[in-house]
Amino acid sequence: MDTVNDQNSTLMQVTEHEGQDVYIKDHKDVNDTKNEHASSLDNNNNNNNNSSSKNVDNNDIQDDDDTITQVTQEHPLQPTFAYSTDTPDRSEQSLLDAHGSPNISRSPSVVNSPVTKPTDHYDLNATHVKGICNAGDKTETIMLPVSGQLPEWLTTEHYTVGPGTFDIRYTRKIEVDGYLQSATGTFTFGHLFDGLPLVNRFDVNGQQNTVSYRSRLTSHRLIEKIRDHHGYAPCHPAGLFNTHANQTVLIKFMKAASKASKPDGEPCGARILTSIPGVDGRLFCQNMANHIQELDPFDLKPSRVLTWDEVNPAFQGYNSCPNGHYDAKTGEYINFTMEIGYRTTRYHFFSTTEQNTRGSIIATVYNTPTGYVNSFAVTENYIILVIFPMLAHSSAVKYAWNESIMDSFSYYPSEPTLFYVISREKGQVIANYQAPPCFGFNHANAFEDDNGQIFVDIVTYKDDTIAHHLMTDRLRDTTSASPLPMSEVRRYLLHNLNAAQSTFVNNQSYIPSVNSITSSMSSLWNYVRGNSSTGNNGSSSDVGDVEKPLNENGWYQWMPIATFTKLGQDLELPTLHPSYKLKKYTYLYGLGVTSESDISNDMENNRGDNGRPSYWNSIVKLDVNSRTLQAKWNDNGCYPSEAIFVPRVSTDQQQDGSVSKEDDGVLISVVLDVIRQTSFLLFLDASTLNEIARSDLGMMIPLSFGRGSFKRRQ
Repeated sequence: MDTVNDQNSTLMQVTEHEGQDVYIKDHKDVNDTKNEHASSLDNNNNNNNNSSSKNVDNNDIQDDDDTITQVTQEHPLQPTFAYSTDTPDRSEQSLLDAHGSPNISRSPSVVNSPVTKPTDHYDLNATHVKGICNAGDKTETIMLPVSGQLPEWLTTEHYTVGPGTFDIRYTRKIEVDGYLQSATGTFTFGHLFDGLPLVNRFDVNGQQNTVSYRSRLTSHRLIEKIRDHHGYAPCHPAGLFNTHANQTVLIKFMKAASKASKPDGEPCGARILTSIPGVDGRLFCQNMANHIQELDPFDLKPSRVLTWDEVNPAFQGYNSCPNGHYDAKTGEYINFTMEIGYRTTRYHFFSTTEQNTRGSIIATVYNTPTGYVNSFAVTENYIILVIFPMLAHSSAVKYAWNESIMDSFSYYPSEPTLFYVISREKGQVIANYQAPPCFGFNHANAFEDDNGQIFVDIVTYKDDTIAHHLMTDRLRDTTSASPLPMSEVRRYLLHNLNAAQSTFVNNQSYIPSVNSITSSMSSLWNYVRGNSSTGNNGSSSDVGDVEKPLNENGWYQWMPIATFTKLGQDLELPTLHPSYKLKKYTYLYGLGVTSESDISNDMENNRGDNGRPSYWNSIVKLDVNSRTLQAKWNDNGCYPSEAIFVPRVSTDQQQDGSVSKEDDGVLISVVLDVIRQTSFLLFLDASTLNEIARSDLGMMIPLSFGRGSFKRRQ
């Protein structure tokens, strides 16, 4: 049984937020030997309501099922939160009420909160905060109303994935004055990338002008697990982006596992694919680790989960990239796994095809920094691995011990952005390039010209501020909303490839780094002590508005410089016509930013200090050749998720295999309308970004940074 210290003791503070909450059942597994307290418990509840304060016994804390080490400020592996008597509405936020007595929960038992229905009246509080909430799911297919006329050729299955559960409420038994009482708490995922997944399926029929919808929360087992254990500690690296596990250090040893868990026990919400060549199945979700979750395409139930080393033992590593590439010309699916050794990190690039289901290694990149890599580039002849200076500190010890990514990596502004050019034909690294430090999540496209030069288009930021901006508490902060960090679409030029190859051959060697065995042992000791040194590189807070030049005497000074040109700004989750990937192209689409000067004043409560919004609120079309914004869609109080390009395919094109015009198609996006408190599926003409149609869901779908996909239907 649990015992709570006095109000000045260190407690885990659990908070609730605006939006919809998850209500959890009371525990039913209290030992039968505690039943003798039942009658006195009811009497004590009545007494507690009349008391202004309570003296709470100072005994050791013990969970109902497991013995849990008491939280202390000095312990580096257990996040602690100070209990404050000044917290407003503490009865709704803490395990104790305003009088220091247990916060008694008699909430109904539901997994997720009720679906929010669209309202007829307008809510002028048009903040995106409402999109950081729990969502219900629709496990049965429903027909959605359609306003407008869908193109007759548009007949697709449209899939999206994103966070569906941010907050999980639980109850626990605590002892107050020798009596057992039920107290409530809330475990909250700390980042937009960490919310437990919600998978959505839309069936679009243009001829009948209909849209049907169903959805499913794919981590029910994990929700129950978090409810029982009051927290979540992944059993593998890259399981969380920035969430405190609320578990003890013992869990690091007890739960270490390289293989996947039950199908609905592993959250996979970074990307959804309708197929992976060589992997049996028709619908897959991937996460930031190396997991592939197969779903039933009809009812969206998880059916199995596997890791890449189960596909082929040669695909070793802690994690893989959630944004692999499909080469339509060769039929290859290309991705990598990252393997951390005691001296260096290796990136194993591999491919799978329908003919080669086990796949094969294309090349291994040795002697590389342990970087956070969310995407990479592919051209007809090359693979380009870009490592931003968002690098693992503590010699990757914290990362290997399953800490969250943001707790294991730091931004090093004195280090360069590195480009590794891999020849797909030779199966090896042939060149290295360097560029000024920056950060990014997503590549837009890459291609080669007739002279053999390589162009790589990336959405970049000056530092890692964007990763911190997308933390749950910041996105929910309505009092001091910070403006969305500005992004740039950069085109990097990897020129004189032949000369770069010669330079690489003459200079490639193992460069001693912090990943040596001596440093690893030192970092392990620092980690246990709670210290996390990042050397003299500093952090993103040390970076000014002006980009710092590279050190001419740095270890990388022999590498040629990758120059870049700015194509545009304020574009994220880039997408384009699928037939123009790996080729020279003209139009790039993505989420954009509409400033306060462009919209009505009723949105000003969602602006930063300079009038800039705190979240992407529009869809844009960029001409990368003229470097001009061609079109934009936005609406008051609306926040779109990824816009997926579905190209038009006519009967003649299906017969002769020709490709449609580059902007001939439809963009489809799930849009959150916080004014009407609902979401809708938006259809835009890709040439003009004029609205073609929309379909109301009758419920709110949370904001998402996940990548979706579509599948044509005959």
